[in-house]
Amino acid sequence: METKQLESTTGFVVYDLPGADNYVGQARLGAKLAPANAAMLVRHQTYVFAVLEQRRSGANLGLKVDPDQTADAVAAAANELAEEFSSQRLSVSPGLRLDHDALAPILAHDQRNSLLGDDRDGIRFEDELVGVGAVAAASGTRGSLDGARVSIEGFGTVGLAIAREAAAQGAVIHRISTSKGCVTGEFDVTTLTDAFMSAGAGCVEQLGKVGKPWEIYKGDVDVVFVGSGPGAMSGQGASMVGTTPVVAVGPAAISSKAMAVLRQQGAPTAADFVAGVGPALAWWSDSTSHDDLRSSTSSTVAALVEETAGHADGGFMAACYKAEAFMTTWQDILPFGRPLG
Repeated sequence: METKQLESTTGFVVYDLPGADNYVGQARLGAKLAPANAAMLVRHQTYVFAVLEQRRSGANLGLKVDPDQTADAVAAAANELAEEFSSQRLSVSPGLRLDHDALAPILAHDQRNSLLGDDRDGIRFEDELVGVGAVAAASGTRGSLDGARVSIEGFGTVGLAIAREAAAQGAVIHRISTSKGCVTGEFDVTTLTDAFMSAGAGCVEQLGKVGKPWEIYKGDVDVVFVGSGPGAMSGQGASMVGTTPVVAVGPAAISSKAMAVLRQQGAPTAADFVAGVGPALAWWSDSTSHDDLRSSTSSTVAALVEETAGHADGGFMAACYKAEAFMTTWQDILPFGRPLG
C-alpha cells in the first residue's frame, strides 16, 4: 500500500496494489485523517475487484483540512490530480464529510456509468445495487428469505435498500439499528422509508421503544446484515448471533475477532466484498438499464456465494482465497491484511 502526499493542499492519496489498471475509492475530509485509518476501506475495494477478476485496486483520497476549508481543498486536489482523474486512473466517490456537491470539481472528471447516481425513491441507484447484492448473498447463504426475519445494523440508505429488497422476497424486517439505538418490531417498507427520510439516524425514535445499539445482534432472527463501518461487529456482537447467518455489507464491517468467533460458532458468513460487487459491475458497463444492472448484480453474487459455499473455512474465507488466487496472477506479493475491521 503506497501513500502519496498532496502538494497543493494538506492531504494524501492511498493506492493499494501497484500496477493496477484503475484505482477507485472514497474521498474523505477531516483535519485528523490518517492513511492508516483508510486501510480497510481501500482493502475492501481491492478485494471487490479481485473476486470479480479485475486488475483494479482500491484507493482513498484524504483531505486533512477543517470543514470550512472544503471548497479550497477539493479545488486544489482536483487541479493537482487532474491527469489521474481525467484518465480514469483514479476515481473517487463522496465519503466522510463530503457530499456530491462538495466534490463536484473532482466528479466532473468521472466517466463511470452515470446511472449509478439516479434517484430511486430517495436513494441513489449505487446504494440500491449494494442492497440487491446483500440480499442475493443472504438468499444464497440461507436458501430463501421468504418468511425470514432479518436485522439490519447501521440502517441508512444502503440499509433501506436492503429492507426493500428483502421485503420483496418475503422477508420481515424485525430489527434495525442506527447510532441512536436499536428498535424491534415488524416494519413495513413504507414506514421505514418515511421514518428514515424525515429523521435519518433518528428514525428509530419514530418506530418504537429504542434499545441499546448492541441489541441488533440478538440471535432471534434468521439473517443479520452488518454495515455501519469497519469493525462494526465485534467479537462480543458475534457471540450473540450464535449460528444465525451474517451478511457483511459495509467495508470490513466484521472485525478479525468477530470472524474468529463466527467461524467457531459455525455461523454462515457472506463477505462484504462479495455482497458489495454491484457498483463495480456497473461502473464501466455500457448498460443504460436499471433492470439489467440489478440482474447482473444478483446473478453474480449468487454465483460467488454458490462457488464459495461448503468450504471447510467458511464462505467468507473461501471468498478471500478466491480473490487472493486472482491477485497472484498479477501481483508478486499479496497485500498484507484481509478486509476485516
